[in-house]
Amino acid sequence: MKVKALFLALLPLAAVAAEIDPLTTRWTFGAHEPYTMYRRMGKKSTGGIEGSSLWLKDWLGWWDEKAPETMRELGLNGLHSRFYKGMGWEEEKKDFPNVQKFVRNCHANGVTALAYVQFSTLYFEPMRLEIPNLDEWAQVDEHGEKRLWNNYYFRWVPCVTSEDWQSYMERILTIALTEGGFDGVMFDNVFVPACYCARCERKFAEHLASLPDPEVRFGFSSVRGFCQPRPTKRTDAKDPVYQEWLRWRVETLNAVMARFRRKIKGVKPDAIVSANAQPFRSSANATKFSLEMISFGANLDLFMMQSDSFPAYERPSGIVVNRVRDLKIAAELGKPIVALCDANAGQHDIDESQYMRPLVEDLIWKGIPTDRTVMSPTRVPGFIDHKRLEMRKLQLAELNALTDKYRAELVAPSYRPVRILYPATALMFSKAAHGGITATEEILLRNHVPFGYLFATGAESPVIPDDCEVLIVANQEWLSDAQVAAIASYAKGRGHIVVTGESGLWDEHGAQRFENPLRVALAGLDTVVWRDRPDTVGGGLGWRYRVEPPKDGGRALMAQLEKTGWRPKIRVESVPPYVFTEFKRMPRGYAVLFMNYNPTERVRGAKVVTPEKMVDVPDFGLYHFVREL
Repeated sequence: MKVKALFLALLPLAAVAAEIDPLTTRWTFGAHEPYTMYRRMGKKSTGGIEGSSLWLKDWLGWWDEKAPETMRELGLNGLHSRFYKGMGWEEEKKDFPNVQKFVRNCHANGVTALAYVQFSTLYFEPMRLEIPNLDEWAQVDEHGEKRLWNNYYFRWVPCVTSEDWQSYMERILTIALTEGGFDGVMFDNVFVPACYCARCERKFAEHLASLPDPEVRFGFSSVRGFCQPRPTKRTDAKDPVYQEWLRWRVETLNAVMARFRRKIKGVKPDAIVSANAQPFRSSANATKFSLEMISFGANLDLFMMQSDSFPAYERPSGIVVNRVRDLKIAAELGKPIVALCDANAGQHDIDESQYMRPLVEDLIWKGIPTDRTVMSPTRVPGFIDHKRLEMRKLQLAELNALTDKYRAELVAPSYRPVRILYPATALMFSKAAHGGITATEEILLRNHVPFGYLFATGAESPVIPDDCEVLIVANQEWLSDAQVAAIASYAKGRGHIVVTGESGLWDEHGAQRFENPLRVALAGLDTVVWRDRPDTVGGGLGWRYRVEPPKDGGRALMAQLEKTGWRPKIRVESVPPYVFTEFKRMPRGYAVLFMNYNPTERVRGAKVVTPEKMVDVPDFGLYHFVREL
């Protein structure tokens, strides 16, 4: 059976690097680690390969020769593949002829290939043979020991402030794009714990010394001699030195990625720059990993995001595990995303009845549909599970048919009349602010309210778009004067606003104001509703997103939205909270895309309502799309 190809399904993506189309892209990967890594692990690893197997090289040989043909047959047209794992080029170049052959075979079969480049590992044993001063490239933890990657005793974490390491990586990138023939680069594990080497201590001290008015900011006339903070369990970063340390770490990582982007584009202007960092909304991104995803994303053409948030409805908790937050944020930033959601593909049995869940979720919220498991090795001649392959052909054909049928609705802009203020830098510091947004997202998703985000970084004033009908400021305690002024201006222009908690009481540095300027500015406006008690939800956002249902179903926030006088132009009725909806603006009206996270229970009796009509929705299982109304 042949899978119907989409319009650009077998054209190399690099031909339109800046315009990667999620509707025509189908991602996969398998042999993205080298033989040396699998054997050193000696156990089953990412991709499902058993590292101790005697047939490992045979499988890699099959992969390089035959895998691109299988991808073409399935309509899979993009992947990242092994190139550099952090063992040093003198070691890894031994496999380079095989890698080059694989890239040539990919291109012959219409598959775009990104070079896998490990960002966070130095395999120091082989690398020391090539680089005698490798110790100077390594991170040091708070105890003065070399920091290990994921506690593997044979993997150090590189210090990203090392000029020698940065220059070495630029050489690796050049080889990938020239001799390697790759269409771009995918950096893996782009996150950086705190480093306490002498170089980082010096650089942070220099950063502190460069800041104006230290007495106002830190309480001291001079901050000479101040050190990097040590790990802490504090929740809010009110200590100004700790705040500045987080900012400096984030800015340092962003600068390194910006440098690598310049190098990649200088070597190959149409190359795709991608990185696998952390999930966008993980609450530990800044404190543990030096990541603020909104500013970090400016360096990328394509997001790669690995998590364990496989779409599911959990009983009896009522938790809906999903990736919608990350998909919506990526779409808002205008960047395509491969949002992986099965942790380590091939290590666990995959129920074929659930296979379509992440693909449909991707399709609805503009992610790139990804199959990680069909290319996993199987211990049979030919290394492919043919029964699974035939099932996947049918499922991918269903996805492609769905894409073709609803192309107009899928490419249409989202209807986002409600915007959640997202001051990205402040969210690095304030647990309450992070929780306010998490609760608001969950309430809006479960109550089928169409929403998007309003981003701001640092102290900058957000630009509120003309199509924003309601702005929600969800317990955003830390707001700059410029941000307060922008919110007030929007309100006075008759914009509808919902505010909760102590929004605006502190400035962007977490310094408490005597009087809350946001309260003063919004007082007496009849389109503004302020509730002192903020919304909260249990659970959390980490490697797996598990957010508990709001205890009252979000009734307080929904009542506030109504009290502002706002009414949506389209809404749904009789839809369970475990069904999420995406609303689209069409030339003559609106469309609605439904996804049921509990597909064993069919949805019955749902309705779509506009001011002009009410439309009955047929019973459905996993998904249903209502065309333009």
